[in-house]
Amino acid sequence: MQPGAAPIGRNSTPLFAFIVLTKLAILALSGERYGYMSDELYFLDAPNHTLGGLVDSPPMIVWLAATLKFLGLDSILAIRTVAAALGMAVTLVAVDLCRLLGGGLFARWLTALVLLFAPGFLAVQSILTMNGLDQLWWLGAFWLTVRYAQSGSTSQALLLGACLGLGILSKLSILALCAALPIAFLLWQPVALRRAATWYAVAVALLFATPFVVWQFITGWPFLDFVAAYNSTPPKAMVLQNPVLGMLVTMNPGYALIWGVGAIACLVTGPRELRLLGTAAWLCLAVFVLAGVKFYFAVPVFGFFTVAGALFWEDLTRTRWRVAARAGLLVLGLSGVINVPAAAPVLPSERLQQLADMLRDGEQGFPGEEPAELERYFPHFAEMHAWPELVALTAAAWQDLSPAQRADAILVGSYYGHSAALNLLDDADQLPRAHGRHMSYHLWSDGLAYTRGLFVGFDAAELEPLFSTVEKRGELRCERCMDRENGLELFYVDGPRLPATEIHARLRRYDFF
Repeated sequence: MQPGAAPIGRNSTPLFAFIVLTKLAILALSGERYGYMSDELYFLDAPNHTLGGLVDSPPMIVWLAATLKFLGLDSILAIRTVAAALGMAVTLVAVDLCRLLGGGLFARWLTALVLLFAPGFLAVQSILTMNGLDQLWWLGAFWLTVRYAQSGSTSQALLLGACLGLGILSKLSILALCAALPIAFLLWQPVALRRAATWYAVAVALLFATPFVVWQFITGWPFLDFVAAYNSTPPKAMVLQNPVLGMLVTMNPGYALIWGVGAIACLVTGPRELRLLGTAAWLCLAVFVLAGVKFYFAVPVFGFFTVAGALFWEDLTRTRWRVAARAGLLVLGLSGVINVPAAAPVLPSERLQQLADMLRDGEQGFPGEEPAELERYFPHFAEMHAWPELVALTAAAWQDLSPAQRADAILVGSYYGHSAALNLLDDADQLPRAHGRHMSYHLWSDGLAYTRGLFVGFDAAELEPLFSTVEKRGELRCERCMDRENGLELFYVDGPRLPATEIHARLRRYDFF
């Protein structure tokens, strides 16, 4: 492996064009297929309530959603174009990180192919969530760490601090990297900890994080309650039930020849900066596995391992088996295109169902008689189904209420997806503003008078101790949706048995749902 940054060179232009055109092609194939995802609806509705933050997320995604809404760019195609642009940026930063660490054109191409087609990157970059931002700040922080380690420049240190601070404002998982980097510097470049610039960077990161900390203090630290409830309801999705399996599947096991090798190589070969980042990456991965967090928290770490693997293979094939070995590795990278339908919404719904059936039959060892649940294999796609149907059902139930029943009545969703869909997809304006009990909707519903109303997605057994009247007014039946939506019930409630504040407290849900 050659030390120092390789030149960019004119030969990089085809690579950059390939990255951009690939992302645009996937976006064009996806279009507005399946509809909004529940998280997208949640984030787009959030600016109507707050700009300070969410129970389960810092405020950056809310600020981005507010900006898009202000610009009139809140359609499915518009927000997913933004997500794709973030994905382009993530891939380009990873490619240049490879260059900074001495990678030539082959290593950069290999890095780009993995980051373009590994489901862990592609799925996140096909929808608008804080995870796309998170990937960008992680890879940006790796890139700036190398720049700072190589130059010792105060400006690079300040930019690193700003990048980590923006990461904290996007997703708190980057705190693992904030903690790991000082340990890595202590082991590989202790002189950096004696520089004033390093501590300036720490100060900048803390300054950037201030808005979220202040909001948490004002609202009573709801994020801590969210963390306590985080894994209380195990999800059905295969990749979410086992974080380690999720990491392997969504990073494409075939790509393990690249990122798996890189995970080892970054600790034993290459320049000091590579080992510094490798140490930090492994510390972060250990924290994530021990904490049992969702697999996508660790995806940026695998992005760095991919860079390290690409560098290793480029160095190994520099003289031996050059043409055959490099051609084989590039074919392996390109083979990831078969993962696209599982990560991005490019298939018609019927074809997606056939793919889920095939995966279910392969897992069971025999054909199933009923359609496979999309939730188990493609939870992010299942979360895009049934929202218009839910709004139509709720509007019909609301219109069926008598004038007396609608007087002072409230509309309450059980899951944040319910509340957000009722607020954003009611094109005919038939419904009042929906409140909720899940995540930030619980905070936004503080002070609500629970006299009577239509409750969407609740269980009768949960409502009966709270209200004297609990009448079923509808039931949702949907295909390819999350299991919690199929059979979802609507209840009209009246006659509260408890004070409104106690009902509000009992309804709160901060778990993963």
